[in-house]
Amino acid sequence: MAISGIGNNYNNVYEGAYGTRKNEALKQTEPKDTMSVQTGNMRDDGEKAVSDYYSYLQKNYDCMSKGNVTISGEYLRKCSGDSQKAKELEDFLKRIPELEKRGYEQLSAQNRGLGGTVTYYQQTWSIGRDGSIQSTVYSVTETEMTNAERMKKNMDERLEKQKDKKEEEEKVKEQKEEKAEEKAGQEIGKEEQEIIVKYVKVESGLEAKAMMQKERLEDGYYHYPKFDINV
Repeated sequence: MAISGIGNNYNNVYEGAYGTRKNEALKQTEPKDTMSVQTGNMRDDGEKAVSDYYSYLQKNYDCMSKGNVTISGEYLRKCSGDSQKAKELEDFLKRIPELEKRGYEQLSAQNRGLGGTVTYYQQTWSIGRDGSIQSTVYSVTETEMTNAERMKKNMDERLEKQKDKKEEEEKVKEQKEEKAEEKAGQEIGKEEQEIIVKYVKVESGLEAKAMMQKERLEDGYYHYPKFDINV
């Protein structure tokens, strides 16, 4: 009789202890699960913000919809969450048509002086993770020159490059001297930002397009549906 009573008491004690451990285990796992869900939601919200901002840029700026501009994913994320950086980016995108027009006119004038005509001109832009800007100009120039004229042209170009290099060195020197007087802050606009431009002479537009495919930023942001830079 007594044994039966002991057995009942043991079962009650076991069940109570097991239930307590089970509740404690659940309490320990709940915060982690909740945090995981919250982190996932934050990540999804962040990616959606970047995606929405990228779509906005494509709809409002031709250079983006045409695929002429590649933006670092990291920099785009910064802009999507920072109104000041977003303004700086969009101010630059607004300037691109004028910059391309100016570049074409300068290249055309230079080639006319050498007896050539620019028959193809395409300019691409890359914005790095730190906001730095690089541009590549692809061009085709048709000219009717003799070998002697072509040699003279090449010589003139080399001399011009040497002259440009010297002028650039003098410019850098002047910039260093004026650096103490300059105010480098957020008020400095993109008009004053240095843009590194590379010129590439190609035989045709097809060659230019093939080269454009290879110059994309490794961390460039490409949103689905992916656009073709050549469209």
